[in-house]
Amino acid sequence: MAIPDELERARRLADAADEDAAKELLLSLMPQIEQADRDDLLLEVFAQLGEIYLVRGANDGVLECIQRIRDCLAIYSAFLAGTMPEAASQVRMSDTEVVHMISRYSRRAQFLQTGLAAAQGDHEGAETALAGLAGAAEDFPDLADEHANLLSYARILCATALCDDDLHVRSLPLWERALGFLDDPSCSDYLRVAGATAYGGFCVETGRLAEAEPWLRRAEARAQANGWELASARTQLERAAAAWSAADHETTEQLASQAQPVIARYARAHDVARCWMYMGFTRLGSGALEAADQCWEHAERHLRELGRPLTLHRILLQRSWISIFWGRFADAVELIAQARELLDSSPRSNWLHYARLDNQLGTVWRADALTDLGFDAAGDPEETLQETEERQAESLGILKGEIGTPEYWRGLKKLEQAAELKVPAALAVDSVRYTIADADARSRWATSVSAPILASAFAVAWEWENTELVSELVEYYSARGTFDIAAERPKIGEWASTAAPEVLIDTAPELEPELATAAAGPPARGGGSLTRLGPLPPLQMQPDAGPIMSHYRALALERYGRDVTAAEPAWSTWP
Repeated sequence: MAIPDELERARRLADAADEDAAKELLLSLMPQIEQADRDDLLLEVFAQLGEIYLVRGANDGVLECIQRIRDCLAIYSAFLAGTMPEAASQVRMSDTEVVHMISRYSRRAQFLQTGLAAAQGDHEGAETALAGLAGAAEDFPDLADEHANLLSYARILCATALCDDDLHVRSLPLWERALGFLDDPSCSDYLRVAGATAYGGFCVETGRLAEAEPWLRRAEARAQANGWELASARTQLERAAAAWSAADHETTEQLASQAQPVIARYARAHDVARCWMYMGFTRLGSGALEAADQCWEHAERHLRELGRPLTLHRILLQRSWISIFWGRFADAVELIAQARELLDSSPRSNWLHYARLDNQLGTVWRADALTDLGFDAAGDPEETLQETEERQAESLGILKGEIGTPEYWRGLKKLEQAAELKVPAALAVDSVRYTIADADARSRWATSVSAPILASAFAVAWEWENTELVSELVEYYSARGTFDIAAERPKIGEWASTAAPEVLIDTAPELEPELATAAAGPPARGGGSLTRLGPLPPLQMQPDAGPIMSHYRALALERYGRDVTAAEPAWSTWP
C-alpha cells in the first residue's frame, strides 16, 4: 500500500480511538519515508503523532512533535530566503510546493501548540496560540477545509480545558464559534462527534439539559454509524450526567454502567473516574455505603493519575461523606484537609471552592454533634459499613439523648463550631444569587448551589437551639422576599451536590468570570419576587439591638471576600 494511503489509514485508526495501532503504523512508515526522501510525508507523520499524544495526555510527546515540525520547516524557510544555499541541491520540490508545505504544517504545529497549552492549563497561552492559528494566511484554497477543521477543533479543546478549570464563562465565545462549523459540509465526522459530545457535556454542566439531549443523541448516532465505540460510550457518560442532574437515578446507573467498561478498555482515566463517581452517587442514593465508597475509591485512584487539583479535591470531599455516615469524623477531617491542600496548590481555585469546603467541614462538626445528642442514625466507627447501612435503614431520624448531660452540652458546643463554618459560607454563596438579574438564572443558582448550603445552615442553627440565630436567618431572607411556596424541581441531598458541581454561565457582568461553579435545572415557573438585588444594608430587628448576624457577615467578607452588607443606613425590620 502506498505511503499516503497508509497515512490515511493511521488517521482512521486514531479517529476510532485505536491510538496504539495508529502510532505503531506511523512509526513503521518513517524508514520508508526517509528512504524516499519525502519530508512532506515525514511532517504528516509528526503532525498525526502529535495529535495522538495530545489525545492521550502525553505532553512531552506533543512538544517533541512540534519541535520536529518546526525544525524541518525552519530549514525550508531558510532555503526560500536564500540563507542556506547549500540546501538548494537537496530540495526536490518547487518553490510553490515548499511554500504550500510550510503553510500547511506550520498550521498543524500551531494547532498542536494551542492544544498543548490548553491541556497544561495555560489558558492565556492557548488563547494567544489560537489567535495565531486563526490569523494564518489563506494562501492555498486546497488547504482551507483543513484549516477550518483545525481551527474549530482547537476552539473545542480550549473551551473544554477552560471548563475543566471551572472557567465556563470564558469558554462560551469559543463554543459559539466552534458550533457554527459543525454543520459545515467540510467538517469531519470526527470533529462533529467530538464537538457535539463536548458541547453536550457543557450544556449538562450549565443546566441546559434540554439543549444537551439533541447534541448528545446526534453525537451518539454518528459515532455508532462510524463504529466508534469509545466516542459512543462518552456520549452515554454525558447522558448519565444529565440524568443525574434530572434526579433520574435509574437511568444514571444504566448509562454509567454501560459506558464504564468501554471507557476503561480505552484507558481514559478522567472519564473512567466520572463513571465511577456517578455510579457511587446512585449507590449512596440507595443507601449502599460500602458500594459507594468502593466506587469513589476507584474514581480517586484514576484522578490521582491525572494530577488535576480541582477535580481531585471534589472526589475527596465526596468520599468524606462515607466517613461522616460511618462516624469516623477524624478520617473525614483528614480528607477535607487534603482537599484544602489541593485548592491551595491550584492557581484556578476561587473563593467558592473554599466556601464549599468550609461548609463540608461544618457538616463534620454537625454530624459529630448529633452523635453526642443521640441521633439514632449516627454511625459507629467500630461497626462495619454494612452495620451502619442497616442502622440508617432502621432509624427514625430522631434524637435520643438527654438534655443537660455532658454529652448534650458537648454537642451544642460542636454545633456552634459548625455554625461558624456553615453560616458565613451560606451568606457568601447565596450573595451571588442577588447579583444575578435574570430571574431564571437566579433560581437555578438558588436551587442547586445556595439551597444545600443554606438549608444546612438553618438546620445547624435549629439543632443548636439558637432561636436568636434562626430568627435572624429568617428575618435576613424575608427582607428580600426570598421565601416562595411555588413547586420546584426535585430536591437532592446535600451529599449529592459535593463532587459534581454544576455551573452557571449567565451571571451578572460584574461577577468575576472565574466564578463558574453554579446551578443547573429547568427554568423556574416563576422568577420569584425580590425586594432588591445586591447586598442588603445592616438589618435591625429591635431598637435596642445591633445589626443582625454582624459576626457571620464579617466572616463571609474575611474568608471569601464577599461583602454581603451594603454601606447604607440600617433597615429596621420591626413594625
